[in-house]
Amino acid sequence: MSEFAPVKELIKDVPGWLSPEEGEALYELAKSCTGAGVIVEIGSWKGKSTICLGRGSKAGKSLRIYAVDPHADYRHGEFKENIERAGIADLVTPLKGFSQDVVKDFDEPIELLFVDGSHEEDDVRHDWDTWVPKVVEGGVVMFHDTVWHAGPRRVVAERIFASRHVKDVRFVPGASTVARKVASNTWRDRVRARRVQAAKAVFGVVTTVLRKKRSWVPAPVERVGRRVFKAAGR
Repeated sequence: MSEFAPVKELIKDVPGWLSPEEGEALYELAKSCTGAGVIVEIGSWKGKSTICLGRGSKAGKSLRIYAVDPHADYRHGEFKENIERAGIADLVTPLKGFSQDVVKDFDEPIELLFVDGSHEEDDVRHDWDTWVPKVVEGGVVMFHDTVWHAGPRRVVAERIFASRHVKDVRFVPGASTVARKVASNTWRDRVRARRVQAAKAVFGVVTTVLRKKRSWVPAPVERVGRRVFKAAGR
């Protein structure tokens, strides 16, 4: 049984739009944090991704996680219940509010930043421009919904795939783009980023078709396809 399997069981009934691959990526990224900064999540909803980050953090250095979300009253109770049930309430600090407001007073260095907030292009760009500067050099950023949503897709095209200040770029099915912040990358890093961008584009075309005709694809074939794209996105 994989290390992530118990976490997958914890989140199976928690509503949210997070693929198994993305959940495992969050877990592994949080686990590998060294303590150079905290973990910040923009957009928590009912805690599905928070649980992946929290359990990963517990398996590593037990870094504090700040969960930024409006945390509307009608769902905040469910968020708290899910976090408590997962055994990570001691690590998670909910920050109630929109990311554009919360960022003004947030002054801790960030080692891992997961962005899944508003998908409007101006909002995504604002999240990049205000939160990513708080990420330490060598820290990691992961943006969700970078395939089918125009806002995140355009911003990562500019700020990750065309950047000279990130490396180790990869794509995680369903729709996340991951990169490590650096002062300056190499031409090999930029070539890799473009290759990953091409794989992400192909994934988007293929899955757009298959989402309409998913019943045509046997489950074993779908699993193999996801593994292929996971490998191609590295």
